Amino acid sequence: MSFKDTKVYQEAFEEGRLEGLRLVQTAPHLFDLGLTIEQVAEELSFTINQVEKAKIYYDAMQKGERRAKLKLIPTLLKLGVTVEQVAEAFDFSVEEVRQVAQSQP
Repeated sequence: MSFKDTKVYQEAFEEGRLEGLRLVQTAPHLFDLGLTIEQVAEELSFTINQVEKAKIYYDAMQKGERRAKLKLIPTLLKLGVTVEQVAEAFDFSVEEVRQVAQSQP
């Protein structure tokens, strides 16, 4: 039996996983409220380094989500969804959706 198979290790690992999940889920909301990395770290009792990593992760996820939405726009428009409906669903401006639609061949 290895150390990783022990109950103590498994419980500590799960606790760490849950704490990391709390950071990743909570920090973005605090950033949206205008808090700095230092303030978020203090508020959530994490190190500045941990919060910086969470912010990098959150920013990357946001960029990926935006790219995915942009790629879906032409397909949705071909299916008959209106520009206005796409803009509302994806939280884009109508102009952004039109620009994407016009840039597609």
